[in-house]
Amino acid sequence: MSSNTLFIAMLEQILTNLKNSKLEYLKASDRHNDLNHKRFFNLQSTLRNRYFQDIIMVLRSKKVEINDLVINRLNFEQRLTSSLGKQKLNVFDNCFQLDKKLLELYEKAFDLDDSFEIIETHKFKIEDMIIQNNQFYENKEFKLNS
Repeated sequence: MSSNTLFIAMLEQILTNLKNSKLEYLKASDRHNDLNHKRFFNLQSTLRNRYFQDIIMVLRSKKVEINDLVINRLNFEQRLTSSLGKQKLNVFDNCFQLDKKLLELYEKAFDLDDSFEIIETHKFKIEDMIIQNNQFYENKEFKLNS
C-alpha cells in the first residue's frame, strides 16, 4: 500500500475518532450539572468538531471524495447507545482515553506525511489538551459515572 493511501486511511481513522470524541464530550456535558464542567466539556466538543473540519480540508486537498469515506457510512448513534452499558470508566475517563488514541493517530499520520502543518498543529494541541484535561480533572475532582 502506498504511503499516500496509508495517510488517507489514517486521516479516516482520525475523523472517526474525532467524531466519537466529540460525542463523548457532549455526553459528558449532558451528564454533569456544574456549569463550569458543562462549559469545559462543550468547549472540548467544539474543538474536536473544528479539527474534524480541518481534516476534511486536508483530505479534499488530497483530492479525496468525502462522500466515499467510510466515516459517512458509520452509525454514530450506535456508538452512543452501545457505550451506555459500559460501566468500566467514568465519562471523563472515556474522553481522556479517546484523546490519547487521537494523539497516537495524529503521530502516525504526521510520520506518514509531514507536509500538512495542520496535522502537526492538531498533534501539539491535543498533547496540550491531554495535560490540561488531566489538570482540570484533578482540580475539579470529577464524580462522573457512566
